[in-house]
Amino acid sequence: MQNERKEIKLKRALILGNFYNKSVRIVKVINEGYETIVDTIVGLKQDIVLTKGGLSIPKASIKTIYQL
Repeated sequence: MQNERKEIKLKRALILGNFYNKSVRIVKVINEGYETIVDTIVGLKQDIVLTKGGLSIPKASIKTIYQL
């Protein structure tokens, strides 16, 4: 996913999480393949995405974001 499109989707997911309490599905790259996380995004930092479940996901590892 292009960086610009990824930032737009992350900002949209942040609005959905904070104002509408909606979850998103994040597919991230790990050593053995991919991992899917379904959680609510509550914060964005320079290189990290913060979720309601307490996860800190590096932006560079995110492959796609799906709205639920």
